[in-house]
Amino acid sequence: MKITWLNKDGNNDCILFFNGWGMDACVINHLETKGYDVCMLNDYKAIDSLKIEVSGYSKVYVVAWSLGVWAASCILDSLDLNITKAIAINGTQMPVDLSCGIPPSVFENTYANWGETNRNRFNRRVLGGKVAFELDQHKLASRDIEEQQVELGIILGLVKEKKNINFCFDTALIGQDDLIFSPTNQWRFWKRKAMVVELKLPHYPFNYFKNWQQIISM
Repeated sequence: MKITWLNKDGNNDCILFFNGWGMDACVINHLETKGYDVCMLNDYKAIDSLKIEVSGYSKVYVVAWSLGVWAASCILDSLDLNITKAIAINGTQMPVDLSCGIPPSVFENTYANWGETNRNRFNRRVLGGKVAFELDQHKLASRDIEEQQVELGIILGLVKEKKNINFCFDTALIGQDDLIFSPTNQWRFWKRKAMVVELKLPHYPFNYFKNWQQIISM
């Protein structure tokens, strides 16, 4: 797991952003950080305890996207952090699941057949179609294809190991046009677990937002 401070200017409040699988800061670099120090966690080839000092902040927010929802849950579950609000975006805590996540056969096939052609096909679905892909494919990371595949395989194994997760999210944002995590499956998981917000968004949601405050305010 990698920890990168995207902004650390001595603000009173902090955001811990758990990125999606295979992604880097490209996905959120356009978001204004005014008022927040922002720390990104990504690259889940190992799920480690959070080795980061946040006790000096007045408020600590968690924002997790896609498989980052699961990763955040694993990492934060056993830690005694005073989290002000936790927001899950287009993901669940059961990411490999027929009814509450991505069907196991789809997840396993994505891992087994990962390559340049399939990555482009996958990223088109993440962004919501061909037009969006042509405009925004640069936002979906420049990480090495083989490295992404290794990470996905490790996540698949870890998901099978880590069955009991007790970390609670306050809000779940469900994109109605999500082609990766079925909106129906997201609803099925989050009902009675978090306040659900629905927006007409693809799996990649961050074009909808201009700054972190808009996300935190949901």
